[in-house]
Amino acid sequence: MGSRYPLRILRQAFRNLYFLMFLNGFLVASLFYFKMESYYEDGLFASIKSTIDSRLDADDNTDSVAVKAMNTCYRLLSNKGSTFYNSNLGPEADVLHSTAFDLMTTRGACGSYSQVLARILKTYHIPVRIAQMKAGGYFGAHNIVEAEVGSNWIVLDPTYNLCFHRPDSKLANFNDVHGDWNYYSKQVPTDYNPIYRYEDVRYTNWSKIPIISPAAKTLISLFIGRERANTFSMRTLFMNTYQVYLYVLVALYIPLLLVTIRGLLKTKVFPSPEIPVTIRNVVKYIKLRLQGTQGTPSSFTH
Repeated sequence: MGSRYPLRILRQAFRNLYFLMFLNGFLVASLFYFKMESYYEDGLFASIKSTIDSRLDADDNTDSVAVKAMNTCYRLLSNKGSTFYNSNLGPEADVLHSTAFDLMTTRGACGSYSQVLARILKTYHIPVRIAQMKAGGYFGAHNIVEAEVGSNWIVLDPTYNLCFHRPDSKLANFNDVHGDWNYYSKQVPTDYNPIYRYEDVRYTNWSKIPIISPAAKTLISLFIGRERANTFSMRTLFMNTYQVYLYVLVALYIPLLLVTIRGLLKTKVFPSPEIPVTIRNVVKYIKLRLQGTQGTPSSFTH
């Protein structure tokens, strides 16, 4: 009985028209909020792109655009983290945690740098994935970005404003650096943490949520293949957190709106709540309401 009582309360609440109207108002306000915040965040990164565009010239290619984007990301984020690291910034930090928040605070350290750079590169329609580097025996010790240029996924480490050049002067990918760390380690800045030796990498933690995460990987593998699933970066799907919340709320709001309309029809339009909600009945009773007449339940064919 204890488990049935909350369900009964919930059913009664959703039969209460006043509660449904309140819930509709709350969700509509939330939809406007997330839409405005999403629009604001898009504007921020459009402005960053405009700044980078102003520094491009005719000799720039996709490689150099990606590097200049990383340089801009580093200048924007460096030295902010220490200011906001221990601050209590409320639900924006702990619940929503948008890319705009990372841009403003760098509170996520390398995670913030990677998220912001990935979002900037997305404005150039450059495919990206956020890589969780293995160091000290565990994954996620350090986050970097990989950008697809041609058929090569180049490595960009915005935390250190670092990219690697191969002996042929082209930008290196993770396997290049992993295979010859002695060579590439000579290119790191003086403040680089030597523990980040490009031992291994993953792009999504497929064991984070037991049962659900492995099942999600299996499902994705059916569509794109196991090899591509292994390099699939889930985080890049949620760059605009506000937009994700907006879509979730829309999915919740549509059935709630239908339930509310049904309740309004039964209580405000139909002469009896026992009348079934059909298109024919809706049209019929709305016409009668507009004509200012009211029939009794027995005088209508349901």
